[in-house]
Amino acid sequence: MKNKYCGRILNSPYTVDLKNRLTDCIDRFHAFDECGGPAIPYIAAWHENEGVVWYEFAGKRFVELMGCDCSDLHETFRKGIIDRREYKVLNKGIRQKTIDKLELKNLRTNLRDEIEKKGIEEAVYKVVSKKKEMFWIKDQAIIESFEPDKINISLGCLTIVTKEMETEEQLKKTQGALRKSEEKFRKQAIHDNLTGLYNTRYLYKALSKLISESTDTRVPFSLIFMDIDDFKNVVDTFGHLNASQALQEFAATIRSTLHEPSYGVAYGGDEFVVVLPGYTKHKAIEMAESIRSKISETIYLSKVGVNVNLCASFGVASYPDDATGLRELLSLADEAMFSVKEHGKNSVRGIT
Repeated sequence: MKNKYCGRILNSPYTVDLKNRLTDCIDRFHAFDECGGPAIPYIAAWHENEGVVWYEFAGKRFVELMGCDCSDLHETFRKGIIDRREYKVLNKGIRQKTIDKLELKNLRTNLRDEIEKKGIEEAVYKVVSKKKEMFWIKDQAIIESFEPDKINISLGCLTIVTKEMETEEQLKKTQGALRKSEEKFRKQAIHDNLTGLYNTRYLYKALSKLISESTDTRVPFSLIFMDIDDFKNVVDTFGHLNASQALQEFAATIRSTLHEPSYGVAYGGDEFVVVLPGYTKHKAIEMAESIRSKISETIYLSKVGVNVNLCASFGVASYPDDATGLRELLSLADEAMFSVKEHGKNSVRGIT
């Protein structure tokens, strides 16, 4: 061997076959390392009964990267691992499996056993050196087992893939940001910006689907049409900004009273619609009374230093008892609500 030896096997009582194979590999790996190519050769070894890994040979750049001596290389490398990544080619593309530092510590023995069985190692490690420099290296190796000695050796090459992995991570961040942006726009497309309730665009589409399903299953559903009573007084007294805050809080009251699959809709201004799948008119009137009671118990605008009581008028219509079409159903619920307005407000009425 032409380089300084820092391993264990050649100075220990192992078989001639193991020592000869190792000596030949070290000489060849040393010559390869001297060529200065992009790949960094190494030879690792471990005893089956001990599970402790050490290096029989390490390319100069590997030692320089980790910022330690060859004798400390494995310990420094082990402590410096941030995560381990495997890539598998599947029919639907490439699947990445990432194992973080803590999980890797718990799975180290199992991974080593798996590598021995496969006879190969191929993974990418995110590593921080002793000098606190972070980089990625790709590890590719074949495993040779020497049963008489209970020794396994890993003949491998490391390739620095920092640029590629940084590009991949940046791409993932960009894709993640795009997904969040798409989700945000999808949500904005069907939700009211002020209240967070669904908007009328969603209402018309969802109601068409619900009518179709109700026709097939013969399961009824109901609508509550509500309008805040005398809301103009809130606007005139406290201003538009506080009025908008009141609408947000009012919507929160509606939301807190409902359970899926029921949902609320900001219909426009101070008007709201509640959709109640599976509700008969009688049950829907009970729900409207529940919402009305909750509104009367709630103090609005207390966070801005004023206490405002609100109330609302409610109209209820059901499908298919009251109407057979979307617009007719909304119109009848609206009609029932206006009937309440004409008879004192702050009450619930079903279409008759």
